[in-house]
Amino acid sequence: MRHILLLTDRDWTHPQGGGTGANLFGQVAFWLEWGYRVTVVAGAYEGAEPVSHPAPGLELHHMGSRVTVFPRAAWAVRRGLARDADVVLEVVNGITFLTPLWCKTPRVTLVHHIHRDHYVTELGRKGAVAAMVAETLPLKLLYAGAPFLTISESAKRDIVDVGIPPDDVHVGYLGVVPFASEQPARSETPRLLYLGRLKRYKRIELLLDVLEGVPGAVLDVAGEGDHRPALEAAIAERELADRVVLHGHVSEKLKAELYARAWVNLTASSAEGWCLTVMEAATCGTPSAAIRVGGLPESIADGQTGLLADDGPGLTAAVQRLVADDELRERMGAAAKARAETFTWERTARESLTLLEATSASERVRLRDVAARSETLKAAGMAAATMANNALALVFTVLFARILGATDYGSLAALVSMFVILSVPGSAVQVAVAREIALGRLGEGPALAATLSVWRRRLLLTGVAVTACAVLLREPIADLISVPEEWAAAAAAPTAVLWLLLSVERGALQGAHLYKPVAWSIVLEAAGRLAFGLVLVGFGMGVTGAYLGTPLSLAATATGLWWISRTRLGAPTPGMATRRLRDLVGGAWPAVVGLFLVALLQNVDVILVKRQIGGDAAGAYAAAAVAAKAVVWVAIGIGLYLLPEATRAARHGQDPRPVLARALAVVAAVAVPMLIVYGLFPSTVLRLAFGPETVVASNALFVLACAMTLLAVGYLGVQYMLALGRVAFLPALAVVAVAELALLSTIGSKSLVVFAACVLALQAAAALSVLAIGLAPGRRAAAAR
Repeated sequence: MRHILLLTDRDWTHPQGGGTGANLFGQVAFWLEWGYRVTVVAGAYEGAEPVSHPAPGLELHHMGSRVTVFPRAAWAVRRGLARDADVVLEVVNGITFLTPLWCKTPRVTLVHHIHRDHYVTELGRKGAVAAMVAETLPLKLLYAGAPFLTISESAKRDIVDVGIPPDDVHVGYLGVVPFASEQPARSETPRLLYLGRLKRYKRIELLLDVLEGVPGAVLDVAGEGDHRPALEAAIAERELADRVVLHGHVSEKLKAELYARAWVNLTASSAEGWCLTVMEAATCGTPSAAIRVGGLPESIADGQTGLLADDGPGLTAAVQRLVADDELRERMGAAAKARAETFTWERTARESLTLLEATSASERVRLRDVAARSETLKAAGMAAATMANNALALVFTVLFARILGATDYGSLAALVSMFVILSVPGSAVQVAVAREIALGRLGEGPALAATLSVWRRRLLLTGVAVTACAVLLREPIADLISVPEEWAAAAAAPTAVLWLLLSVERGALQGAHLYKPVAWSIVLEAAGRLAFGLVLVGFGMGVTGAYLGTPLSLAATATGLWWISRTRLGAPTPGMATRRLRDLVGGAWPAVVGLFLVALLQNVDVILVKRQIGGDAAGAYAAAAVAAKAVVWVAIGIGLYLLPEATRAARHGQDPRPVLARALAVVAAVAVPMLIVYGLFPSTVLRLAFGPETVVASNALFVLACAMTLLAVGYLGVQYMLALGRVAFLPALAVVAVAELALLSTIGSKSLVVFAACVLALQAAAALSVLAIGLAPGRRAAAAR
């Protein structure tokens, strides 16, 4: 390895380079001395040269702003900059360069500290979202598997908390170089020093509190940053202008003089990976006082080289103690200087170079390998497949609403709603099959294949029997659903059996950790419904043809998954079946009942509006209901995260409620803009999406959207309690479901708004009941029984 490419938002020449810049300079200087080439790509600043060569083997490229440096660096490297680099060292300073997406060179990620808390301090609640998008999610989803370098054990713990394996994170303490010039004598009067960037998260106002508690002292503040105006205002408000000196950006010579003259070096930052200024002050025999956060307990030996405090008043007391006790201050300063002599940049550079050399010689970590190992990305893929399925379902609705017209589409919607209700047992069985296979309770290889083969045969025989009965009873079934298409009504029950068969196939592959075919099956199933339905309608089969596209697609998808299962699991060995399907279904009853009740609440209104109101109005209502259910589809995708995360939290004795809170926050983020649009432009939404015939339901759209938002909340509450193994919500949910059937079956009004308002009231009761039971204090149930 001879050539290192270094990516950073701020290098050591930047006026706000800070500790990051000092760390990079301290190491790069030795790498150059040892004969390595280094190319640096960093953010530009006023007066920076676009390209410079300040030393043999060193090439600096300055481009873009604090924000645009990231895409510009990627573009420059992809265009050929440092094409022959042997390894990339990427500095993540709160925002990633996303190198796993575009960089093919082996890479090491340098993280001085995680900036999540800084984002919140700087931006408030929006900062939490910004940190998730810019830092947490990219590191967790893209960077795992490649080595990390950080500067303290505290910073390592924070990186591990993001989701990086501990063995991938290497700690290299920062070095420090004593100042070369002769230093001035210590100030005769107390001088306190803060040296660093002026940022809100540095909490310099706490140092003003310290200053007020030390009469006669002067506070030197060296550094620049966007928090300077607020700091100046605070100094003026407290009337401390004659006791605070704002030096701005200082030269190395003046920095050394400030350290040497100071009695105590201070920091009150909300987080620090190491805090290089502690060690720089130590080289001048100046002790430090700081709040106990991040890596500061590692850079300051509390009681030996300085003092640590737990809060602002504690910091004031520590400084008062140091200022008042000359012997203590001198002793700690001498100890700090002796300790600093053991931290050298040569050692730091050698340790980092060893990691870079090993990474260069190793095989590059491919993004597909990271994705294959990431459970989060697997869950995200399943969620994306679910969303794609529902997007295709929306296309299905729009197309057939326009092709069939409002009245006939009302019949199709009633048939589809009946299928959704009947499909709940299959969905619950899918979860149960996946869990049992993952736990090894259904055997492996040929034994598992034998069990699945027996289940398939029995389900197919059941399907034949159900189909025969449904054909004979097609008239009463059609009357029950309130549709004239008898043959389509007869297909409802056989379709549910096909769904059960498909669910078993999916659950088997999930349990075997074969997520990709499951995700594709979810998408292709929806595409098949659309394609088969359009073909059959094209042959003049109308509503019946549109509906029969569903069982045909289910049969085709199940066949495809059967083939994949046979390929991956092997051929079944006769006589090796290990468990009966009925026993599995019996154990899954809480999920069956809970999801059945949710499906009933979600779909029964579309069936009953056909009976109670009928005609074009019922079809328009069905279209509005589909539009309103967009937030429910989001909740279903989120549920793929909620259930396993809540289960994991409960299993480890942690509080699972924050997981539910995050899921509800995502639903709110989707629901609020949707409700605004539906409230302001309901007619436009329905006209553009479903045609002018559906505009009669425009007054009901906003009400239905509110109802479906509450249903989404209730659905997540159900998933949350299923994750915890709790069933106390079932009676309350059942009462609301029965009340909905009774109320909507007897409602006398022909107004769609009144009908939707009844649905809203019932969904509110269901959601509030589920949340109240789920969040009630008491013993947390153990998950995964």
